[in-house]
Amino acid sequence: MSLNMQESYIEQMIVSLRTRLLVMGASVEIAVDNMSKAVKELNAGAAQAVIENDDDIDELENEIDESSLTLLAKTQPVAKDLRFVVSCLRMVTDMERIGDEAASICSQVVLLEGADKNKVLGIIGRHLDAATAAFDKAMDIVREMDGAAAAEMNEHTDDDALQSEVTTMDLIMHRLDKNSEDHLDPLLVMHLILMTHSLTRIWRRSANMAGHICFACKGTSVKHSGRRAK
Repeated sequence: MSLNMQESYIEQMIVSLRTRLLVMGASVEIAVDNMSKAVKELNAGAAQAVIENDDDIDELENEIDESSLTLLAKTQPVAKDLRFVVSCLRMVTDMERIGDEAASICSQVVLLEGADKNKVLGIIGRHLDAATAAFDKAMDIVREMDGAAAAEMNEHTDDDALQSEVTTMDLIMHRLDKNSEDHLDPLLVMHLILMTHSLTRIWRRSANMAGHICFACKGTSVKHSGRRAK
């Protein structure tokens, strides 16, 4: 195979891999969006649909892993192509875990059927909106391969996510006090705590995605900078 043909082949495989990555990202976007709607309406049916569709996201992760490893084995890419493939391998893990967290939150929604949605949103509503906005921003960065926006998001997200979680947990703990006029049932509090932690992990893994784009675009590794979801 001539050098030009080899380069063309690698380019085609990179394009195919990028397309699959965006398809997976879109699937996770749908899951996160539907999760948010399920929480805001405490809609058990919508929540169950997110849970059932999580296997599809897992399958996409496996397909991208296989494609990435095949590309590495067959073409031995270098420079920016190699960085992109490595970034894909890392990014699909974060996308898959975000899908898992969305499904986990929806499992709590199913258990909360019949609860007062205004009480739920009064406590976790801001954290929910901020976490889903962070994921939306990360997906925009992935689609545009925006290295500058990726670096900014990766640098500042952890502090924002932590502060939002602390604020939400303060609200929950205040409402757990039996002397509080707006006292909440301890079982409901448990569900809200689990949902809050899952939302924080979605937020942080969104920052991870931005970090992978930093590496793909600039060759700058931010893998171990700051605190990250595990």
